[in-house]
Amino acid sequence: MPVSESLKSPFLPDNHYHLVFKSIDGILLFRQSADYDIFLERFQQFTRFAIDTWAYCLLSNHAHFIVKIKSIDAITNAVSNIDFAKQTVTMKKLLTACDKEAAVVDEMLERQVNSFMVSFANYTKNKYRHHGGLFQKPFKRLEIDTDNWLQTAIIYVHLNSLKHKVFSDYAAYLHGSYFYFVQQCNTYCATKDVLRFFGGLDQFIALHAAQAKYYYEHGFPDSKLE
Repeated sequence: MPVSESLKSPFLPDNHYHLVFKSIDGILLFRQSADYDIFLERFQQFTRFAIDTWAYCLLSNHAHFIVKIKSIDAITNAVSNIDFAKQTVTMKKLLTACDKEAAVVDEMLERQVNSFMVSFANYTKNKYRHHGGLFQKPFKRLEIDTDNWLQTAIIYVHLNSLKHKVFSDYAAYLHGSYFYFVQQCNTYCATKDVLRFFGGLDQFIALHAAQAKYYYEHGFPDSKLE
């Protein structure tokens, strides 16, 4: 089924997005615990120069991320510090752009995310002798344009293990970022920025608990991103 244009939001500096990576026909993305770490490490490898991760949840056949695109200045500075021989075509285009930086950032980040997906697919192919495609394409991404939506999206992602009944206690799920926020040991997320947005760790925990209670009583909402 083709992905709706509304789920292919352009990447713009300083904006937040909900990203979803889903496998083809329910193929397992993660078969061993090490696969989760490789997935996160590869995502960081290809995107951290331009993207801050605010939340994530990795499930058997799909993964959710809430991310924030860095400022145009921060992205440009990061790209300029990458060795010239390792800069992609779009990275070089960004450094020479005069008035179309936002469009180049969108093109560059879409390619970087696609390169991440290819990298993980190759990892799976080599490790498990998987043949054929792994991810549905294009990946889904939806711009988040209000603080209320951002808060709801982060909590929704953290409760996704509960929604799909893969783990009964979202707070103890080791393949989502909530656990590491609470333990204050998350190396993949912009922890300080996220907790500041929520008004501190206590408020972060309380709002997640309140929303979990609501979902228990009323059910999870349908999402076009699933």
